[in-house]
Amino acid sequence: MHSNLVVGQSQDLYYAQRKCKRESTRQSSKMELSEALEVSRINNVFIRGGVRAAQYGSLCFSSHHLIFAPDEADKSKDAGEFWLLHRAVDRVSCDLLQPNLPSKGCLLTLKCKNFMIIEFEIANVNDAQAAMRSIDKISNITSCMHDYPFYYRVSFTVLDDGWTAFDVEQEFARLALFGCDSFRLSTINEDFKTCSSYPQKVIVPKGIGDDYLKISATFRDGGRFPVLSYFHKETRSSIMRCGQPLIGPTNRRCKEDETILNSLLSSTRGFIVDTRSKNVASSSRSKGGGCESQMYYSQWKYIFCPIPRIQEIKNSLHKMVELCNDRSVSSSSFLSRLAASGWPAAVADCLATAANVAQIVHCEGTREVPVVVHGGEGTDTTLIATSLARIILDPDARTIRGFESLVEQEWIQAGHPFFVRNAHSAYADGVITGPKESPVFLLFLDCVHQLISQYIHSFEFDESFLIFLFEHAYASEFGSFLGSSEMEKHELQLKKITVSLWSYVNNPEILKTFVNPLYEPRSSVIWPSIAPQSIRTWSRVFFRWQKSWQETDALTETAAQWKLKERELMAKAHMLRKTLIELSKEAALQSNGLQDLKIGE
Repeated sequence: MHSNLVVGQSQDLYYAQRKCKRESTRQSSKMELSEALEVSRINNVFIRGGVRAAQYGSLCFSSHHLIFAPDEADKSKDAGEFWLLHRAVDRVSCDLLQPNLPSKGCLLTLKCKNFMIIEFEIANVNDAQAAMRSIDKISNITSCMHDYPFYYRVSFTVLDDGWTAFDVEQEFARLALFGCDSFRLSTINEDFKTCSSYPQKVIVPKGIGDDYLKISATFRDGGRFPVLSYFHKETRSSIMRCGQPLIGPTNRRCKEDETILNSLLSSTRGFIVDTRSKNVASSSRSKGGGCESQMYYSQWKYIFCPIPRIQEIKNSLHKMVELCNDRSVSSSSFLSRLAASGWPAAVADCLATAANVAQIVHCEGTREVPVVVHGGEGTDTTLIATSLARIILDPDARTIRGFESLVEQEWIQAGHPFFVRNAHSAYADGVITGPKESPVFLLFLDCVHQLISQYIHSFEFDESFLIFLFEHAYASEFGSFLGSSEMEKHELQLKKITVSLWSYVNNPEILKTFVNPLYEPRSSVIWPSIAPQSIRTWSRVFFRWQKSWQETDALTETAAQWKLKERELMAKAHMLRKTLIELSKEAALQSNGLQDLKIGE
């Protein structure tokens, strides 16, 4: 096996050299981005509207941003400058306004990863084409070391270190509070030696040694041996996640892996939930994968709960966005094309799988029923299933900070490859990253949006928080979604150099903008409906730039004000009732005193 570590070279020296190389790369990266810019400013540009009122101004280009500065005469139409990260651009094109008359100028079109489309009319063809080449080159750089989070300077007061939004040691301590002693904290993955996509510390079954975990890692896709995802304190049942078993065509066996899974069992059977279809799981054997053999995992019941594969999810989004951007589509054909896109079906499949996992954990009828979830490598649909199941079961995951912890634990630290999955969105494919691109995280957020729609009072946050996360997962000034694993974050020193997104979110002035005014804390489980009529198109994402939301926002604001007024009146009524009870007690005591006085006379 090839190794970058020279024989006889100490590991400390190796990492020191890697650090020096990173620093050198970082110093030169901004220079490289500047060199990629063929033009720095274009005057007399007309923005056609959409994101703001149609107006004239200037386009300025920096290493990380495109800036539209309106002319003095047009500033009254829209306040201030418009800034856009180059990373937010999905596709850029340049077309002649009149094909036969180049002198009439060009239309520079930016299709962004949040589905926004911006059009600029530029009189000089050469300037427009230079702008197109510059944006295309910078927005498609395949190294995240050039990204803006490395250069961003905090413009707000950091009151809370977002990098501690989820701490595995604190999570392990919570298990002790729940009276759970079935797990232990393992450092088997220190320096990411066992699994490159896992964090350095993981929670694993108690009584299983690290030597067994290492052998299990060789048997599981991506080295992803079984780790704890969620412990349900009401039934003392656990949800574990891992990669598919590498049984291959020879039906390979791993006794150590069998021991790990069987250690989770008490007197009941366990369940293995596969997020692939039976055919996909069977066909993966020819590629070295497969599913657990009932011969060796006889105490486990196998359930197939298929969620579309990453390529299917990607194709569905392309069709969905194309449909929502088609202003000529009739209402009758819209529904048929919506169903044909496959996106609503993908949302329903995700919710169904998560509900099945949650039902086993919560409603099986017996206590301590373990569920093991995996698909292929376990970095995509597996995470959708486990994270949605937790939201269904755990009211804390429906709070803002609880949801932050969930995203950090089940997506960022769990090894979802954000950098390659989100290299492009709905309008383009990367030359290198194309086959690996897929809006898996957006699909998860859409599923959460469905749950909010069905249980509006059960979530502390509203859909604006989900949209915020969607946009920052594709392009951001923060480092939370950079890289594709904890190992990459560690190598890039992201937690030392960049700011966490949660540091921004947890600032009180920002946090209050995401609060759902209708929220009422509830400890109950929420069961999603997956009937076709219950799955709503996420209009605020897919029609965000085609519609005016002023009236909707005004109604929402009015409802929030009335809800606040209601709470104030309820609090006042509660205080009056409390005062009335105290006065009644005092009156009763005085009455009893008078009676005693009369008896004494």
